[in-house]
Amino acid sequence: MTIFKQLALLVSTFFLILLLVIVYNGFTRTSQFQQGQLQTTAQDMATTLGIAISNLPEGDDNATLEVLFNAVFDSGYYTRIELVAADGQIIHQKRQDLGIAGVPDWFLHLVPLEPARGTTQVMKGWTQLGQLNLEIHPGFAYSSMYQALISALLWFAILFIVSLIILWLVLRYVLEPLQRVKEQADAIHNNKFVQQKKLPATIELKRVVEAMNLMVAKVQGIFDDQEKTLGEYQQLLYRDKLTNLGNRRYLLDQLQQSMSEESGRHGCMAIIKIVEFEQLRDQHGYELSDNLIRILADLLRQTQADHGAERISRFNEDEFAFLSAADESAVTDFIDKLFDDFQKLIRKESDLAEVRLLAGICDLEVGGETGNVLSGIDYCLSLANTRGPFSIERQQSGNLDLPKGKMQWRSWLETVLQSNQLFLVGQLAISNNRIPVQRELFIRARNQNDQIIPASAFMPMASSLGMSLDIDKEVFRMVASNKEIDRKIPLAINLSAAFFELAEAQDEFDQLLHDCEQSGTRLCIEASHHVLNQHPIMCAKVSERVRKHNHQFGIDNLDLGLPLQLLQTAQFDYVKINAKTLHEMSRNKMPAGYQALRTITDTLEISVIAVAVDSKEVVDELKSLGIEIMQGNFLGSPEAI
Repeated sequence: MTIFKQLALLVSTFFLILLLVIVYNGFTRTSQFQQGQLQTTAQDMATTLGIAISNLPEGDDNATLEVLFNAVFDSGYYTRIELVAADGQIIHQKRQDLGIAGVPDWFLHLVPLEPARGTTQVMKGWTQLGQLNLEIHPGFAYSSMYQALISALLWFAILFIVSLIILWLVLRYVLEPLQRVKEQADAIHNNKFVQQKKLPATIELKRVVEAMNLMVAKVQGIFDDQEKTLGEYQQLLYRDKLTNLGNRRYLLDQLQQSMSEESGRHGCMAIIKIVEFEQLRDQHGYELSDNLIRILADLLRQTQADHGAERISRFNEDEFAFLSAADESAVTDFIDKLFDDFQKLIRKESDLAEVRLLAGICDLEVGGETGNVLSGIDYCLSLANTRGPFSIERQQSGNLDLPKGKMQWRSWLETVLQSNQLFLVGQLAISNNRIPVQRELFIRARNQNDQIIPASAFMPMASSLGMSLDIDKEVFRMVASNKEIDRKIPLAINLSAAFFELAEAQDEFDQLLHDCEQSGTRLCIEASHHVLNQHPIMCAKVSERVRKHNHQFGIDNLDLGLPLQLLQTAQFDYVKINAKTLHEMSRNKMPAGYQALRTITDTLEISVIAVAVDSKEVVDELKSLGIEIMQGNFLGSPEAI
């Protein structure tokens, strides 16, 4: 019960008791007064009328008596007037039956009044003519008292309502800081830390607000400190100090994620190598060689946005590497432009005029080995070296029969969507006691040769062609219509970046949320950390809609290189992070990074799910770190729905 209701109940009780006391005392005295007044009036009227009759020439003249009796009866207060002779005979009598209109029976029983009687002796000279009896009806007294009661109740009701309104206004003003304290607590629950700038004047409330502000400041401080620690750890473990790009460990981690079954982002890896870098450093020193590295790093940053290069890193002292979701022509154009820009720059530096670059590109295969990719790129670099400076060599995968150009890709994707060649596979995320927590759904396609094409092979091109939203809609349809899906286990669906950029699939998405809620199917809607970084406001809105329908919202592929403050923009239920990343965080005597991550997720009440688990050793290590939910091929490969 709210404070207002409690105080309103107290005020109501006080008013009721006050009303009862006032009414009881008032009516007790009023009834006594009215009874006395009636009796006095009856006796006075009897005396007055008796004197009038005594002065009549003929005291027993019925006509004259009728006139006098009617004069009294016309007032309406009297029910009986009679003149009785000494021998008991009635000389003249007048009676009327009066009712009490407009007064309820309960009031008559509550305030009992007796009829007032007046008596006097009527004399004719020294002779007794008779006795005059007069009786007044209490109806008018009842009516007067009842009207007084109604008036009192009306005023009490008005005062009561006014008092409650004033009480509500006062409490609203006085307790407004408490409402803001509640909003602070709700904000903390929603991963936001808000402090009250305006302190209340009431001492007790001021202390409460100050204590709440102090607690919020401490929680925010803990979160900021842990994020700073995690950022420093990220810089130490995954960043190259000279270029501030990712290092070899960072790219290998991203490469493993790209080649896992869960991935659907990257299509190839490229390495750009500086020819005879060691000789250059020996001849001209570290200053010139470091300057060369910085120039090449800046060029990579400047041109990456327009040409699809992602996850750029300094792979070795003389090599830069990146992953790309673009097709062969886009990656080749990117490297060609990079080579042209580099040659224009080094012409201005006489000491760098002889520097040459090479490039090797290798396609990525889902479920493949990172060692095969690296050996393939090394072969391409060796081949490019034989062809001369600024050469580009590419090793293509021959396992899948895929379209070659954008027009062929668009036609193939349209055919796949129209002919229902897409299907779903699911991989379980299980707890340490082998209980399924969710089943993540992945999209697959079949080509004309009946080959199964993973999402990582066609989703990047679908995104480039603006068709990823059509595939999202198809996933919604399949989830809603497939009757063979085990709906006892929550279904995890990863939304594409286009879903958060456009509003075309919002109605279908809302319908899916509603239908699954009605059927008892729980959904785990996911967005990648990079999508959250690009569209934080839209992710927050989608998260709110998802939770409104009693589903969950999570972050896939948590990237420690991105700001973790983004996790405060909405209420997330879980994050998925690569098992290799967790493994790296617990190694090299740097457990502070992992502790910082767990402090942040525990503070925000976010569960951690380790993905891409590929061995029993990784499982055992994750258990020792306190990871309770895992997903990966070692625990169970994706299976067709």
